[in-house]
Amino acid sequence: MEGINLNSNTSLSDVDLSGEKAVSSKLTKAYELYASGQIQEALNFIENDQMVSGNAYAQVLTGNCYKKLGKTDIALNHWKRAVDISPLEYSAYINIGNELYSTGNLHEAIYNWHLASSVYPENSTINLNLAVAYDKLGYRIQSTKYFEKYLKYTVNKNTPEYHKIKRGIATLTAKTDFYLKKSEEYKQQKDLKRVAATYLMLISTYANLPNIYINLANIFMFDKNYEKALEFFRIAYINFPYTPTTLMCTANMHYVTGEKSYAYCYYKKVFEYLTEGTSHWFQVKAKISELSNVKSDSELIESHLQKAKTAEDLSQYELAIDEYENYLILTESESPEIRQLIDKYKVFINPEPFVVKVLYAQIPELMQAKKLHAAVEVCDRIMTIAEPHTKEMIYAMKCKVECKKVIIAREQFGA
Repeated sequence: MEGINLNSNTSLSDVDLSGEKAVSSKLTKAYELYASGQIQEALNFIENDQMVSGNAYAQVLTGNCYKKLGKTDIALNHWKRAVDISPLEYSAYINIGNELYSTGNLHEAIYNWHLASSVYPENSTINLNLAVAYDKLGYRIQSTKYFEKYLKYTVNKNTPEYHKIKRGIATLTAKTDFYLKKSEEYKQQKDLKRVAATYLMLISTYANLPNIYINLANIFMFDKNYEKALEFFRIAYINFPYTPTTLMCTANMHYVTGEKSYAYCYYKKVFEYLTEGTSHWFQVKAKISELSNVKSDSELIESHLQKAKTAEDLSQYELAIDEYENYLILTESESPEIRQLIDKYKVFINPEPFVVKVLYAQIPELMQAKKLHAAVEVCDRIMTIAEPHTKEMIYAMKCKVECKKVIIAREQFGA
């Protein structure tokens, strides 16, 4: 469990209590008691006040108290109660995940940490926990992704933990630079065998190199090793943002290797990107027509649904999304339940755009209600996780400046 933070690190500064001054004051008192080691006193303070105990974070704090007292089952019940009160109480998901991880239930722990990440993707504890858990499962692409996020988002960069991970990533990056230079030398010599061998060394050193997987796929395709080509095209397609070209190559490789249901699904997906009337459009349309008999094979269709469920159980959410999409294409259905799962797992693997959208919508409401400090915090979060130069980033920067002006005027002149 090295690297996993099994203790709640959430303080009241992480909790939104705006508009609840009475509750905020009492929770502050309860937290002070808890932080000073007066566990039973904090517990009594919360449980004897119905106004406080009905708050989601109060339930997190109650759970933390019971955890400190060695009553884990009761603690879990309170953390679950917290997310029943507020599904956005990410600290409860962290604690539930921590407890599941400590008992060896990695997949359920990862699921809960993803729920937390869907609310707070820049939280360092969540990202580090996911990185370590995925590494323990041997999922190198996912593990590397979350180690990268941990380094990107961590505010306190002076901890031994941070420096250890940063040094490790730096060492791996230096090795990848060496192999990249060697691969360029072999390209100049037109030695594809050595290029491929070097690319394999690259991805065994550092997993998050999407272009290398595609390059390997193209080399194997050129060499007519279609099984290996398909393997690397699928890795690139499943785990990274893809282009229509990658999707087309994946479809073609499935077609060549005789995996008709996959070929049909991917041709259907790529068809949406093609301009009507072009040669590619006609070619793909013909392939779709040729393969359409797979829709009558109920057993084959069911296998995609089962693969999706298995992928879920194994925390392979990227694969689960793909298989659920394949199932919907083959059944020509739009199951709301499956579509909801797909949308949820898309947020799991890339929560930032979803969270930015939610935060972006909050800014006008906070400014209108004159909750300027809260608006600044929201703007800071958008500026941390949004893509550069987007409308959300620009708007957040502008609003933060305006809010700070008013806050300073209030402090200096009482305006």
